[in-house]
Amino acid sequence: MVPNATITLINESRGTHLPEVTTKSNDEFVIPNIPPDTYTVQITGEGFKTFRRTGVEVAPGDRVALGQLALEIGTVASSVTVSTNAASMQTESAERSATVTSSEVKNLPLLNRNFTSLTAVLPGIINGNRAGDRSSTPAGQGADNNIMVDGVSAIDTGNNAQSVAVNTESVAEIKVLVSDYQAEYGRSSGLQLTAVTKSGTNQFHGSGFLVMRQSGWNAMSHTSKLNGDPRSYLKEKDWGFSVGGPIGKPGHNNKLFFFFSDEFDPRSLSGVTTRYRFPTTLERAGDFSKTLDNNGNLFPYIRDASTGKPCSSSNTTGCFQYGGTLGKVDPTRVYSLGQTILNLYPTPNTNVDANGNMSLGSLYNYQIASPNQSLTSQVPVLKLDYQPMKKLRGSAKLGLWGQPTDPIKGTLPGFNDS
Repeated sequence: MVPNATITLINESRGTHLPEVTTKSNDEFVIPNIPPDTYTVQITGEGFKTFRRTGVEVAPGDRVALGQLALEIGTVASSVTVSTNAASMQTESAERSATVTSSEVKNLPLLNRNFTSLTAVLPGIINGNRAGDRSSTPAGQGADNNIMVDGVSAIDTGNNAQSVAVNTESVAEIKVLVSDYQAEYGRSSGLQLTAVTKSGTNQFHGSGFLVMRQSGWNAMSHTSKLNGDPRSYLKEKDWGFSVGGPIGKPGHNNKLFFFFSDEFDPRSLSGVTTRYRFPTTLERAGDFSKTLDNNGNLFPYIRDASTGKPCSSSNTTGCFQYGGTLGKVDPTRVYSLGQTILNLYPTPNTNVDANGNMSLGSLYNYQIASPNQSLTSQVPVLKLDYQPMKKLRGSAKLGLWGQPTDPIKGTLPGFNDS
């Protein structure tokens, strides 16, 4: 046991030092509040050689146990350096967790450019069919997830979905806790995702990327062939860059670091065939004598609740049958406001006869191809890290998401999806 030994944690990417701690009488030491990165542990003690252990990786929210460290008799001027690339065993808590590393974030392709999709590659996680942050859940349990970005919640409390999605190039790594995690992680019983954005290092680094998707590269779907639909047009790009480094001379004792990343996501889409079943001209006037059910059979059985009698194919005594026509509503009973609302919808344009009645056996009476729409969104991130002294450090981040104010065209004329 070596009490009062001095432990210094050195950030290998920046060269900055964290506040020193000393060993207790039982030779243990704890260094709290460590930003995720790779560190060198340096230990000095009177009468011992300086001990250095390099390559100690700390992920977001990690509790890293270093095990037993041995100091050799000698002078402080002498040193012993231990280098290891072996992954340390997580023994400090019962949590089941995994980390998506920086190289994985950088190299794995993503369809939607949302960093939460990277969790699907980790063990113990399954893909669900829900959108946003709930695309992946712990195996065996369907629960909402909790997402933190640089220690700040990224969940919309209104719908429990992801509210902030910084560009993927700016994400350094992601710590994912699957189950049995500590009480400090609350709010949701699903995955606990802790993402950390990149920071500048003591050397200048940069990157660029381009991800493209085009409908012309894909074969026609079997469904489109059966329906006789034309090929829809889709063109998507995700491109951007990042740059980071010291504000000062590279490799020297710098205290201020920056990182900037920007992503541009142009999208063009048109020609997607959509089919609907809209009220016919007769139905809007209250005449359901020609109405069809989902199997294409006549279904004129519209019950008049004021009679108190049943209305079915076997007993039509309680059905509307104005003027002797089964399914026709008395014009004085038609609600004018309801008619006005119905008339907001387009009139049928396919599978109808000259009188506007649906053809027998048809399941839809309106077909349209989506109009051309081109939009570009931008996702810049700027981060500054400042450590003027060992015991004082801080960081500031600005993350934005922007898109032109053009209305997003809807699938129906006169409507939009904005």
